Amino acid sequence: MPSEQTLLDTFLGAFEGTISVLLTCFAGYVSARCEMLNRSTVKQVSKLCTTLFLPCLLIVQMGPELTVSSLSRYWIIPLWGLFSTAIALLLGWAGQRLLSLNYWTIIACGRPNANALPLLLLQSLESTGVLSQLAPDGDDISETLSRAQSLLLLNAIVQQVITFQLAPSVLRLDAEGGPSKLDDGGPGTLRPGPGRILPVVQDEERVGLLDGEEGREETDGVDGRAALGPIEDMPAYRWPKSLRFAERPVETAWAYMSPPLIGAIIALIFGLAPPLHKTFLDEDGALYPPITQAVKHLGQLFVVLQTFTVGAELALVPTAAAGIVQCAWVLSVRFLAMPALSVLFVWLTAGRGWYIDDPLVWFLLVLIPAGPSAMLMVSVAELADVDQGPIAGYLTIAYLLSPLMAIVCSIGLAVVGAKS
Repeated sequence: MPSEQTLLDTFLGAFEGTISVLLTCFAGYVSARCEMLNRSTVKQVSKLCTTLFLPCLLIVQMGPELTVSSLSRYWIIPLWGLFSTAIALLLGWAGQRLLSLNYWTIIACGRPNANALPLLLLQSLESTGVLSQLAPDGDDISETLSRAQSLLLLNAIVQQVITFQLAPSVLRLDAEGGPSKLDDGGPGTLRPGPGRILPVVQDEERVGLLDGEEGREETDGVDGRAALGPIEDMPAYRWPKSLRFAERPVETAWAYMSPPLIGAIIALIFGLAPPLHKTFLDEDGALYPPITQAVKHLGQLFVVLQTFTVGAELALVPTAAAGIVQCAWVLSVRFLAMPALSVLFVWLTAGRGWYIDDPLVWFLLVLIPAGPSAMLMVSVAELADVDQGPIAGYLTIAYLLSPLMAIVCSIGLAVVGAKS
């Protein structure tokens, strides 16, 4: 059982790590407030992180661990990520039903920040020496960090799939009670018809006043009205008759794809195919220095840059009062209920031979369901045409409370130490 001094050192180290994460986020917030970044730039950087840097990180971090033997050892990570998310979503649904909360609270309860925040927290725990307590004897601390990041990314893929398949339809329920922006006949609406495949809505609060100074600055000389003109129908691609049978399955599968999922598939292929694994992922492989190293450098940009853009998003998205009851319910789920559930799960199951006997895995099982909700909720709300104000207001409070993760980390390490 860890001593009181060890627990205190662990808490202080974890607290320093969470403060480091918060300051990185705060730097993005200040940069946006000082007008060094605008909304368009932040959205582009965030999209770049998701579509390029995160897939690169998945390939170089997950690929070496995605062997048959590794998957047979670490299956508990994605399974617990899926199971704990389902429980959190049920808690969010129960709160929505019992307390008449907005539907976005369901997703906020169920979707933790599974990418940038825990990855940066692990880096901070390494620098403060906390992570060394989970390193096997003779294992280098950098190797432990790399393995921990790979395992966290396994869970991140599960979270990405859940978010993109579930969140938009749930968030749209918040807009069903009010008048639809697509049928009110207002001047900002372009109705669908011949020559259009989607309705185009001009929302001055979101795209900026095209006739104002800010609007002219962001368009860089491009006529914004042209962007709101009719969208001409594009001719559909005709599959050859011999391949027509595969058209519907391929289009259905492609509809579920996202850049992180594609990166995970590439990592899985490289990891499970020995020739590709040796060529691309082994450090002495023929293509490791010219190709994999470049992919690795791009992937390393994700963690800090994504956390930085989280702060910038919070500064630029118009916030609104999220409601005391709504915030209290979601925060209690994210910072109390889910950490307590994960600690109880590890306490009852670890070391019984049901899954791998590895203190690092046990600690990650505690860490995975905890912490603030994903900042991705703001982007999904924008795509679903739902008011982002209350969500941004809640996320601001949630990230200010992120140092509470130090308590979760110290309790998790205490439980792991007791079970080891």
